[in-house]
Amino acid sequence: MRHTIARVAATVVVTISALVGSQAGAMATATTGQSAGEPRHSTTTAVVIAADACVANENLGEIATNFISRCRMGSIRREFPGQHYGDTLEYIKGCGERSCKTAWKLLNDNRFKK
Repeated sequence: MRHTIARVAATVVVTISALVGSQAGAMATATTGQSAGEPRHSTTTAVVIAADACVANENLGEIATNFISRCRMGSIRREFPGQHYGDTLEYIKGCGERSCKTAWKLLNDNRFKK
């Protein structure tokens, strides 16, 4: 899995370099502090972190509708309690109402992950 992610990250950097020009490639190398021949462990780590960023417990400050748009399939909106679209995930998690419990359960349900 790590090798696949590393290849995807390398492809993204190469694609950005090709689209924008050689300055983008130089800038990407400068920000990681690595030359082209060195392994890109920090780039791989960044991609892994981005992939795991869709865990509700790690995004408690985010508004529910933004989290749903970014991390969940649209079908969750059929069952999600509409009054909680504007609430933060932290509020939904700590709220004692039945609708909050339903919303939190749906946000963590693997059926709706993208």
